[in-house]
Amino acid sequence: MYILQARRALRALKGLVRLQALVRGHNVRKQAQMTMRCMQALVRVQARVRARRLQLTHEKLQMKAEEEDERRLSVVEEIMNPKSPLKSYKWDSRNRSPGKIFKENASKKHDAVMKRERALAYAYAYEVCILHVFRCN
Repeated sequence: MYILQARRALRALKGLVRLQALVRGHNVRKQAQMTMRCMQALVRVQARVRARRLQLTHEKLQMKAEEEDERRLSVVEEIMNPKSPLKSYKWDSRNRSPGKIFKENASKKHDAVMKRERALAYAYAYEVCILHVFRCN
């Protein structure tokens, strides 16, 4: 009689253990899904921030380039002005014109700034993502 009760108790205990494992597995999956949703939201926000920062940087560089173009043109006009004492100075155009040199320098500066912005955005996104993952757990 005690053996029968012990078997029933064991069977009930096994069922209870299975039920516990099932519930725990469900909770773990739920937590993982929530973490993934948090991470996706974070990545979307970071992408927006990065895109906006790159756009602002690009606009700023364009404005600087336009201002520099205007300044260079005014300098070239002054040099070419017949009233200027620098009229006798002749530019050696065999290599490159001042406009070409300016455009090359502006392009290099623009590329460097864009690379720096991308690197900063990536570093910031990676840092925030890691912090968020540890905070969600």
